[in-house]
Amino acid sequence: MQALRFPRLLLVGLLALLALAPISTRPAAAAPVITTDVMSVTTPAPIGADCGEFQILATFTVERRNITVYDDAGHPLRQIRHASFTGTLFNSATGASVPYEGTFTRTQDFVANTGTFTGLHLMVRIPGQGVLALDVGQTIIDFSSQPPAIIFEAGQHQFNAQVCQLLG
Repeated sequence: MQALRFPRLLLVGLLALLALAPISTRPAAAAPVITTDVMSVTTPAPIGADCGEFQILATFTVERRNITVYDDAGHPLRQIRHASFTGTLFNSATGASVPYEGTFTRTQDFVANTGTFTGLHLMVRIPGQGVLALDVGQTIIDFSSQPPAIIFEAGQHQFNAQVCQLLG
């Protein structure tokens, strides 16, 4: 019976601490709202990459899973979005194209008005040639400034220049 004495004392101590802990009268926060969707862009559209003599256009299909946390008044506090996509990038002048893909997480902080993008933002991989363009790492953007400002960046982010060279 001596062997059970320490575990019993530990259990009694834990129960005593729990009994002394203050009881919150505040209702529990609402559970996060989880949604999923799939979006396709089938008509080539500009993505904001200017290569001088031509623009980069893109088509894609993206699957997104959103986890949104709200305050008691129903205002969004934070949203975590897991995105995975594939598509095609085009030279607007010649029509030359390459496939591209990405898998990343975007965390939107609605209180701080920032967005954090982490993971494989964009990649061009050609079978037999390997990865030819890459944007990977972490980027934090301040959405309160106009235009939005990058406030932190780590990783490899020369994708636009690499794609301009590939499609030029």
